[in-house]
Amino acid sequence: MFLDKGSFSMENLIIREKYEFYEDVFDNIPDALYVLDDKGNMIYVNYAMMKKFDIPRDELLRYNVFDMYDDGLIDYVISQNVYAQKKEVVMCQKIFNSHGKEQMQMVSQMPILNDNGEIQYIIGIMRDMEELMGYYYDALNKYQTVKEIENKRPDDNKLLVYNSQPMSDLIRIMNNVAPTDANILIQGESGTGKEVVAEYIHEMSERKDKEMVRINCAAFPETLLESELFGYEKGAFTGALSSGKKGLIETANESTLFLDEVNSLPLALQGKILRTIETKMVQRIGSDRPKRIDFRLIAATNEDLSDCIKKKTFRADLYYRLNVIPAIIPPLRERPSDIEPLIEYFLNKYCKKYGREKTFSPEVMHILKNYSWPGNVRELKNFVERIVLISASSVYCIKNIPPQMLDGQLLLPKGASGEGTVGSQFDSRLSLEENLTAYEKQIIESVVKQYGSGKSAAEVLKVNQSTISRKMAKYNISI
Repeated sequence: MFLDKGSFSMENLIIREKYEFYEDVFDNIPDALYVLDDKGNMIYVNYAMMKKFDIPRDELLRYNVFDMYDDGLIDYVISQNVYAQKKEVVMCQKIFNSHGKEQMQMVSQMPILNDNGEIQYIIGIMRDMEELMGYYYDALNKYQTVKEIENKRPDDNKLLVYNSQPMSDLIRIMNNVAPTDANILIQGESGTGKEVVAEYIHEMSERKDKEMVRINCAAFPETLLESELFGYEKGAFTGALSSGKKGLIETANESTLFLDEVNSLPLALQGKILRTIETKMVQRIGSDRPKRIDFRLIAATNEDLSDCIKKKTFRADLYYRLNVIPAIIPPLRERPSDIEPLIEYFLNKYCKKYGREKTFSPEVMHILKNYSWPGNVRELKNFVERIVLISASSVYCIKNIPPQMLDGQLLLPKGASGEGTVGSQFDSRLSLEENLTAYEKQIIESVVKQYGSGKSAAEVLKVNQSTISRKMAKYNISI
């Protein structure tokens, strides 16, 4: 598209830029795209259309579809059906490029009608049938794989409960790598559910028919840990069983070995573990015959191993072997949208287990959702079980909440609490009594707004409901 000086204007420039933009877009579409006028003349073709026929754009634009048929480039003129029916037509068509190569295409032609209902243009899209079938079977296989993973629902104790985006992203990655044998390093604070995620991965893998073998590396002294992992021959050391013992790595043959708290592995033992991972060979203590073992390794740590490497308590080469697929579980405080579904899950689980009917009041649920849960999912799980067992009432109310859960949860207006000291808010223009009155109003107004009722506010502030009602009237506070 060229513009002479006489016609040059900002409007022309904008039109040309828009034209070039759309041309770039259409030329990057993988399907062949073309436009016919009301007589079947080619008035536009994209790059993919040129490639299919191996004919330059300017030559294709000189064609009429009936000429293409006469020249043997297409085996049928689909547009004649469109002209007759004035609606979209989809059908197969054989095309032949400039070298005579035959290609089967799926063609869709859609008419554009003018105000009189007559065809003004026809837009055509051409897709290679072989590619389409490949896309179809690839998409079908992916769909079936996803459905199989969804249907492989782990049992009740292994069920993952989450609603947050970080956990959704993590599980999506784990679903992709679970069927492989890639080593996985799970990192997260204590109580975040590292073992549950490891069990989930195992259940989604091809090794699920055998029990996952697990060991907590922090639970054994160094000498005992080595014999637990590698096993020993009879008479290997004083106190050894006369029959010898198979190690946990051997036991994990054709299954998954889960090393929990791998950051606690003694440095002297890390080299032996590394060699076993690299060679998939295990040698019992007291034996000179290594044995080949087929196992998948998942490790977990509640400490950043890169920090351990800096402190020289963990080998860098072992870290790189373990960290093929990193899986970082965020603490519960960083995924608050998971708290409520977890509470509901554990509440249902323990009510069913102990034959109780318990629920949390809305005010309590609000506090639980805003609590930081330093012990993560483990703390939440134990809290819910404890409430189900010891709560006398069927509805657990604010007055029963442990004090530590209320700390920092009187969410006052900015500057009222936690954003500075009381003294920093002192207004020198007011007397002490006036300052205290203003501060009291802030507290009551904030708590009433947060917990939704005077009764709940009274429970939180540990005063009579009548006192709160009187203060609300005094300060003109409404719910």
